[in-house]
Amino acid sequence: MIAQDVLDLARHSELGNTAFKILSDENTAAIVSFINMGMIELYKRFVLRTEELILELEDNVTMYTLPSDFMYIIEAYKEVYEYSQFIQKQIPVNDEDSPESIFFPNHTQIQVPAPSTGAFISIIYVAKPQKVTVAALDQELDLPEVLIECLLHYIGYRGHLSIRGDGQSENNAHFARFERSVVKAKELSVTTATDSYGMSERLSNRGFV
Repeated sequence: MIAQDVLDLARHSELGNTAFKILSDENTAAIVSFINMGMIELYKRFVLRTEELILELEDNVTMYTLPSDFMYIIEAYKEVYEYSQFIQKQIPVNDEDSPESIFFPNHTQIQVPAPSTGAFISIIYVAKPQKVTVAALDQELDLPEVLIECLLHYIGYRGHLSIRGDGQSENNAHFARFERSVVKAKELSVTTATDSYGMSERLSNRGFV
């Protein structure tokens, strides 16, 4: 579904009794921002897109920059030589009691305390959704259509935040609907991770072993 379709649906449903139902550049920009916020919220709740970052380590370099689409880590692996062959071994994350742990000191960097030139680390992470812009409302949303209802409830929640008085109860109702729709989607297992093969197989499949 394209962004324009979601915007139109929101105006005629969840935002139907708000000022956002009126066509204007300002209202359109606001609804687009609600869409983007809702997409991020849903990507937090569902593993909708995974990516892999292969870090080629260097001696004396402990801090490495994360890609701009990084949201949060799922798993991390390194290659180790055991029993006359290279195998993938899962690495602890943010574990101060483990000498093998890697750390995320902030949202843009990863710290590898004991790097070794030529070694590789595989970071499997959830990636951010593609951002919607007012200038490109004909773009396809980076979201399964089975979650459009969840997104509309979130847009309704954000839209009613600006309404005073009785709007507060309506706002709470929309957020409750959003939460229920998320729970229902999870119960029905309507979405799956886009990963097509085991996490521990990635390094070898990419030709790094």
